[in-house]
Amino acid sequence: MADENTTDVTEPEPATEPEHTDDVPNGLGEAGQKALAAERKAKTAAEKQAKAAQKQLDEMQKRLQEFEDRDKTEAQKLAEAKAAAESEAATAKQELMRYRVAAKKKLPAELANRLQGSTEEEMESDADNLLEVFGAQQRQTPSYDGGVRQTARPTSMNDLIRHTAGLG
Repeated sequence: MADENTTDVTEPEPATEPEHTDDVPNGLGEAGQKALAAERKAKTAAEKQAKAAQKQLDEMQKRLQEFEDRDKTEAQKLAEAKAAAESEAATAKQELMRYRVAAKKKLPAELANRLQGSTEEEMESDADNLLEVFGAQQRQTPSYDGGVRQTARPTSMNDLIRHTAGLG
Protein backbone atom coordinates (compact mmCIF):
# COMPACT_ATOMS: atom_id res chain seq x y z
CA MET A 1 0.00 0.00 0.00
CA ALA A 2 2.89 2.34 0.70
CA ASP A 3 4.30 1.59 -2.75
CA GLU A 4 1.10 2.75 -4.46
CA ASN A 5 1.32 6.36 -3.24
CA THR A 6 5.05 6.91 -3.58
CA THR A 7 6.22 8.73 -6.64
CA ASP A 8 9.65 9.29 -8.02
CA VAL A 9 10.39 12.90 -7.13
CA THR A 10 13.68 13.20 -8.99
CA GLU A 11 13.49 14.97 -12.28
CA PRO A 12 15.87 14.58 -15.20
CA GLU A 13 18.59 17.19 -15.35
CA PRO A 14 18.56 19.54 -18.34
CA ALA A 15 21.15 18.66 -20.96
CA THR A 16 22.78 22.08 -20.89
CA GLU A 17 22.87 23.74 -17.51
CA PRO A 18 24.60 27.12 -17.31
CA GLU A 19 27.87 27.08 -15.47
CA HIS A 20 28.21 29.63 -12.66
CA THR A 21 31.75 30.73 -13.32
CA ASP A 22 31.16 34.43 -12.70
CA ASP A 23 31.26 34.06 -8.91
CA VAL A 24 33.84 31.28 -8.71
CA PRO A 25 36.96 32.37 -6.81
CA ASN A 26 40.03 32.62 -9.02
CA GLY A 27 42.12 30.68 -6.51
CA LEU A 28 40.25 27.45 -7.26
CA GLY A 29 41.88 25.12 -9.68
CA GLU A 30 40.10 23.10 -12.33
CA ALA A 31 39.26 20.36 -9.83
CA GLY A 32 37.88 22.91 -7.37
CA GLN A 33 35.69 24.48 -10.02
CA LYS A 34 34.37 21.06 -11.04
CA ALA A 35 33.63 20.22 -7.41
CA LEU A 36 31.85 23.55 -6.93
CA ALA A 37 29.76 22.97 -10.08
CA ALA A 38 28.87 19.47 -8.90
CA GLU A 39 27.88 20.81 -5.49
CA ARG A 40 25.64 23.43 -7.09
CA LYS A 41 23.96 20.79 -9.26
CA ALA A 42 23.38 18.65 -6.20
CA LYS A 43 21.91 21.63 -4.35
CA THR A 44 19.54 22.39 -7.25
CA ALA A 45 18.42 18.77 -7.38
CA ALA A 46 17.87 18.70 -3.61
CA GLU A 47 15.78 21.88 -3.78
CA LYS A 48 13.62 20.40 -6.53
CA GLN A 49 13.19 17.23 -4.52
CA ALA A 50 12.23 19.23 -1.42
CA LYS A 51 9.63 21.23 -3.37
CA ALA A 52 8.10 18.04 -4.75
CA ALA A 53 8.03 16.46 -1.29
CA GLN A 54 6.37 19.58 0.17
CA LYS A 55 3.75 19.53 -2.58
CA GLN A 56 3.05 15.86 -1.89
CA LEU A 57 2.81 16.56 1.86
CA ASP A 58 0.32 19.38 1.27
CA GLU A 59 -1.84 17.09 -0.88
CA MET A 60 -1.77 14.36 1.78
CA GLN A 61 -2.73 16.83 4.52
CA LYS A 62 -5.60 18.06 2.38
CA ARG A 63 -6.84 14.50 1.86
CA LEU A 64 -6.52 13.76 5.58
CA GLN A 65 -8.56 16.85 6.43
CA GLU A 66 -11.24 15.75 3.95
CA PHE A 67 -11.42 12.32 5.61
CA GLU A 68 -11.67 13.89 9.06
CA ASP A 69 -14.36 16.33 7.94
CA ARG A 70 -16.33 13.56 6.27
CA ASP A 71 -16.75 11.79 9.60
CA LYS A 72 -17.90 14.90 11.47
CA THR A 73 -21.56 15.58 11.99
CA GLU A 74 -23.13 18.86 11.05
CA ALA A 75 -23.39 19.77 14.74
CA GLN A 76 -19.64 19.28 15.22
CA LYS A 77 -18.88 21.48 12.21
CA LEU A 78 -21.19 24.20 13.55
CA ALA A 79 -19.64 23.94 17.02
CA GLU A 80 -16.14 24.43 15.56
CA ALA A 81 -17.32 27.41 13.51
CA LYS A 82 -18.96 28.89 16.61
CA ALA A 83 -15.79 28.45 18.68
CA ALA A 84 -13.70 30.12 15.97
CA ALA A 85 -16.15 33.04 15.73
CA GLU A 86 -16.20 33.49 19.52
CA SER A 87 -12.41 33.52 19.65
CA GLU A 88 -12.26 36.14 16.91
CA ALA A 89 -14.90 38.25 18.66
CA ALA A 90 -13.00 38.11 21.97
CA THR A 91 -9.82 39.26 20.23
CA ALA A 92 -11.66 42.15 18.56
CA LYS A 93 -13.30 43.15 21.84
CA GLN A 94 -9.92 43.22 23.60
CA GLU A 95 -8.43 45.38 20.83
CA LEU A 96 -11.39 47.76 20.93
CA MET A 97 -11.00 48.12 24.69
CA ARG A 98 -7.30 48.97 24.21
CA TYR A 99 -8.10 51.74 21.74
CA ARG A 100 -10.90 53.13 23.93
CA VAL A 101 -8.58 53.36 26.94
CA ALA A 102 -5.83 54.90 24.81
CA ALA A 103 -8.22 57.55 23.50
CA LYS A 104 -9.62 58.21 26.98
CA LYS A 105 -6.14 58.67 28.49
CA LYS A 106 -4.85 60.56 25.43
CA LEU A 107 -2.18 57.92 24.89
CA PRO A 108 -0.54 57.98 21.42
CA ALA A 109 -2.06 55.41 19.06
CA GLU A 110 1.35 53.77 18.60
CA LEU A 111 1.34 52.83 22.30
CA ALA A 112 -2.21 51.46 22.37
CA ASN A 113 -1.03 47.96 21.45
CA ARG A 114 1.27 47.96 24.48
CA LEU A 115 -1.61 48.24 26.94
CA GLN A 116 -2.03 45.11 29.00
CA GLY A 117 -4.83 43.85 31.17
CA SER A 118 -8.04 41.90 30.90
CA THR A 119 -10.35 44.60 32.23
CA GLU A 120 -10.74 48.26 31.40
CA GLU A 121 -9.52 49.30 34.86
CA GLU A 122 -6.31 47.29 34.48
CA MET A 123 -5.68 48.85 31.07
CA GLU A 124 -6.32 52.35 32.46
CA SER A 125 -3.78 51.70 35.21
CA ASP A 126 -1.29 50.47 32.62
CA ALA A 127 -1.94 53.56 30.48
CA ASP A 128 -1.25 55.80 33.48
CA ASN A 129 2.04 53.97 34.04
CA LEU A 130 3.02 54.38 30.38
CA LEU A 131 2.18 58.09 30.43
CA GLU A 132 4.17 58.51 33.64
CA VAL A 133 7.24 56.82 32.13
CA PHE A 134 7.06 58.67 28.83
CA GLY A 135 6.28 61.97 30.58
CA ALA A 136 9.41 61.56 32.70
CA GLN A 137 11.45 60.87 29.58
CA GLN A 138 10.09 63.97 27.87
CA ARG A 139 10.99 66.10 30.91
CA GLN A 140 14.53 64.73 30.85
CA THR A 141 15.28 65.75 27.28
CA PRO A 142 18.15 68.23 27.28
CA SER A 143 17.55 71.80 26.24
CA TYR A 144 19.66 72.88 23.30
CA ASP A 145 18.81 76.53 23.85
CA GLY A 146 21.76 78.81 23.22
CA GLY A 147 20.92 81.16 26.06
CA VAL A 148 18.97 84.35 26.47
CA ARG A 149 17.63 85.78 23.27
CA GLN A 150 16.55 89.27 22.50
CA THR A 151 13.40 89.98 20.60
CA ALA A 152 13.89 90.57 16.92
CA ARG A 153 11.80 93.75 16.79
CA PRO A 154 11.03 96.36 19.37
CA THR A 155 7.54 96.02 20.80
CA SER A 156 6.58 99.70 20.83
CA MET A 157 7.35 102.85 18.85
CA ASN A 158 9.40 104.32 21.73
CA ASP A 159 11.53 101.18 21.88
CA LEU A 160 12.00 101.37 18.11
CA ILE A 161 13.24 104.99 18.32
CA ARG A 162 15.61 104.16 21.21
CA HIS A 163 16.94 101.13 19.38
CA THR A 164 17.55 103.09 16.16
CA ALA A 165 19.26 105.88 18.09
CA GLY A 166 21.50 103.30 19.73
CA LEU A 167 20.22 104.06 23.19
CA GLY A 168 18.85 100.73 24.17
